[in-house]
Amino acid sequence: MTRTPLHNIQQRSGAAFVHHFGWEVASTFGDAAAEYQAARQGAALLDRSYVGRIRITGKDALDLINRLSSNKVDILPSGTGAGTVLPTSKGRIIDLIHLFATEDHLLMLTSPQTRRQVADWIDTYTFSEEIALDDVTEDTDMITLLGPGAPALLERLTGTPVAHLEPYASTHVLIDGVPALLLRTDPAGSPGYDLMTSADQGEVLWRALATPGTGATPVGEATYNVLRVEAGVPRYGWELSDEVNPWEVALHPFISFTKGCYTGQEVILRLYNYKRIQRQLVPVTFSSAEVAEGANLRQGDKEAGRVTSVIRHPVTGKAMGLAIVRNTFAAPGSELEVVGGKGGPVATATVVATSAKVAVVS
Repeated sequence: MTRTPLHNIQQRSGAAFVHHFGWEVASTFGDAAAEYQAARQGAALLDRSYVGRIRITGKDALDLINRLSSNKVDILPSGTGAGTVLPTSKGRIIDLIHLFATEDHLLMLTSPQTRRQVADWIDTYTFSEEIALDDVTEDTDMITLLGPGAPALLERLTGTPVAHLEPYASTHVLIDGVPALLLRTDPAGSPGYDLMTSADQGEVLWRALATPGTGATPVGEATYNVLRVEAGVPRYGWELSDEVNPWEVALHPFISFTKGCYTGQEVILRLYNYKRIQRQLVPVTFSSAEVAEGANLRQGDKEAGRVTSVIRHPVTGKAMGLAIVRNTFAAPGSELEVVGGKGGPVATATVVATSAKVAVVS
């Protein structure tokens, strides 16, 4: 189990930890409701050092990734970026990857579970191209700022205006003497920022951002998960996998209709053009919190879909989540049975009006 470089400072701050995707990460700092309110009304600080970070160099990097993925990413000026789906030849999802162009390299962000798979996939299709991939995940930190107060906090600490930055924008900043790459990533479906720095500088940066009284409130994975479920943001290992295609999980913003050929293109566009997309991601509420992620959904004797994410809201106590359901059952107000381990219903899932968004990195 890998610990982030910020484990010790978080432990001293009272964090309780949980194991996710091969990492030991902070789950909560003791008051889930206060953490949630900070993220909604102020500024919240989250350690996302588990996100895969791969430094890419070489003149053919963008051209190759463009030929392997669904979005047009062959031209990215420095300071800009884009997200793109890396699909299999069958149009299923290897990962949603995110590219940030800097002056001298390309930074690729991946889901925690897929960084080696993504690198291997790109390597498989590298022949004479000039491209080099360097996994810097465990040599760096990535600290996230969320909430409406995040831009003002960053501007005060860096002296750099950030409110105008568009999604996928990046710039170099200095905080308390620590150089960092600032990325606009929106991981919870609303403006959010990541600061990437060397692993040995992470604690200095965290302390500067979390200064009592004037800084951000540390939050854990539990709070982040509530925020991204509320926003309908799909996440690898929950909604995203090689069992679904991009259309089914709200990744349409990352599919280009005008670019040249790429792996899986024929399948992905045929599903759209011939209206063969049979499932969609929807938000749901549950009549009981006793619902397991992965549980099947049905209506009468008809299979309707499956539950992908379940959370209990830290303020309202409401049980809610996300589900991938067949189009027939996806209308707001549809009531579905959640099937328990013994085959009987354990709760009712009600589809609510969709608010699905796509985070840059989740």
